[in-house]
Amino acid sequence: MVELNTENCIKCKKCEQICPVSGININENTINTDCIECHHCGAICQYHSINQQNTIGNNTQNNIQPFDFELLMQQRRTHRIFSAQAVAPEVLKEFIEHMRFSPTASNLQSLKFTVITNKSVLNEINILTIRTLTKAFNTVNSITRPLIRLFSGTRALNKMEQSKRKFLNKAELKHDMICYNAPALIVIHSEKSPVGMPCHDANIWTGMATLYAELLNLCTCINGYIVNAAKRNKKIKQLMHIPAEEEIYGTILIGYPKTKFEKRVQRKMPSISFISE
Repeated sequence: MVELNTENCIKCKKCEQICPVSGININENTINTDCIECHHCGAICQYHSINQQNTIGNNTQNNIQPFDFELLMQQRRTHRIFSAQAVAPEVLKEFIEHMRFSPTASNLQSLKFTVITNKSVLNEINILTIRTLTKAFNTVNSITRPLIRLFSGTRALNKMEQSKRKFLNKAELKHDMICYNAPALIVIHSEKSPVGMPCHDANIWTGMATLYAELLNLCTCINGYIVNAAKRNKKIKQLMHIPAEEEIYGTILIGYPKTKFEKRVQRKMPSISFISE
């Protein structure tokens, strides 16, 4: 709970200006019920006029230069070949705990994490995901193609056909194509919410997590196949011990790399548009 300390306040109103929900009124010494407890106010106040129970220290200048971060992004690769070395539970726990500073929408901090290291469970998830998505892809057939073309267009149909062909071909050749024999799977889930944005929170979390993992000499693979399959097959959520009222918003395979990428690879330049005066 955020509280004002009027004795220290010099009425600079920095906290009032920084509040994302305009919930602070310094003249009236009030904080209204719209407060989302993001603690921007406590972080910006240098006079200890906001209760300090949620601050953990002063900001210090880090030594990370822009070029260092650019190199980190360039060296990050998706890994699908993992070492047989297990990742210690305490390492995975600490990894997720440190990632709690990842941004969230409206500061809801609603994400939950389930870590699966049981090999038989991972294998079953692998099998069920392939079966579930194979069944889904096979709904694109001679009967449904005209309807898809009618309502979604030829381009969409072609992309669906391409995705179907690639998935089924790979599933035939590589039976571990979902979990890739990774030693651990992190499942990101949350209660369904009509107003929150747990899907966006999970996307932000996974992006940051892949970079943080690089610094710990871990490797990752964001896996959307499992997320899509879990929406179609409740057995997958049951395997993960995730309550029916919760939704899976992301999954990351994580482990130690068996192979090393020696070179950085170029990517195409993004399309950028400006709207200015």
